[in-house]
Amino acid sequence: MKHRTWKIMGVLALIVSVMLSSRPVFAEKKALVVAGDEEKKGGYLVEITQAAFSRVGYATDFRFVPWSRALTKSIAGEYDVLLAAYYTHERAEKLLYSKPIGVAEVMLLQRKGSDITYRKLEDLKPYRIGHISNSKVSPEFDKAEAEYLNIEYAFDAETNIRKLLAGRLDLMVEKKQRIVQLVNTEFASEAHKLAFVNPPLHINYFHNCVTKINPDHQKIIHDFNLGLDIIRKDGTEARILKKHGEDKQDL
Repeated sequence: MKHRTWKIMGVLALIVSVMLSSRPVFAEKKALVVAGDEEKKGGYLVEITQAAFSRVGYATDFRFVPWSRALTKSIAGEYDVLLAAYYTHERAEKLLYSKPIGVAEVMLLQRKGSDITYRKLEDLKPYRIGHISNSKVSPEFDKAEAEYLNIEYAFDAETNIRKLLAGRLDLMVEKKQRIVQLVNTEFASEAHKLAFVNPPLHINYFHNCVTKINPDHQKIIHDFNLGLDIIRKDGTEARILKKHGEDKQDL
C-alpha cells in the first residue's frame, strides 16, 4: 500500500512538472511606472499593457497626466514606460518602440453646417484648427502644421470641443475613438452639432515606448513584446477588445 501511494505521488509530480514546463515561468520583476494621458484611463490600451506585462512578471503602476508631460518625462527617464504613442522618426531617436498595441483613425471634426471639405492639406489653410500640444499625426500633416496650417494648441480634446462649439475654432484634430467617447458622454447634449470631415487625416498605430537612456530599455520592450504575443495567442487580448467595444485589430 505504501509503495502504491509513493507511485501515485510520483506520477502526480511528473504531471505537474510537465504542466509547468509547457508554459513560460517568469520571476516577479520590479513595478514599472507607465505614463499616459488622461483620455486613455480605463481603456483597452491600459488593460492590454497591464496584461502583457503581468504575463512576463512585471507589476505596473499607471500615471495619467497631460500628454506633453507624459512624453517629455518618459524621454527623460522619469517614467519607465510611455503608454500608447504614435511612431515618429524624431521620437524613435530617443525611444524604443514595442510592437503595435492598437489602431487609431485621426479625424477632423467640424460644426454641422460648416460644410468644410478637403482633398489636400493645403485646402485647410483658411481654417483655425485645434490640436493637442506635442501630438503627432503623420509626417505630411506635421510638416504642414509647422509650415502653413493655422493651429491652436490645447492640453486636451475637451477644451478643443468646447472651443469648436463656441465658434472659436473651425476644426479640431483628434482620434475618432476619443471623439466618439466624448460626444457620447460629456458632450452628449451637443453631439448633434458636430460632424466628422472625411477622409481621415491618417491611420496611426499605438506603441508602448521606453527611453533609450534607461539601461534596461531593450529588455523591457523585449519582455513586453513576449507578453503581448502570449495574450494574443491565449485570447486575452480579444476578450479585452470585445469588452471595450473595439473591433479585432490587424496589427
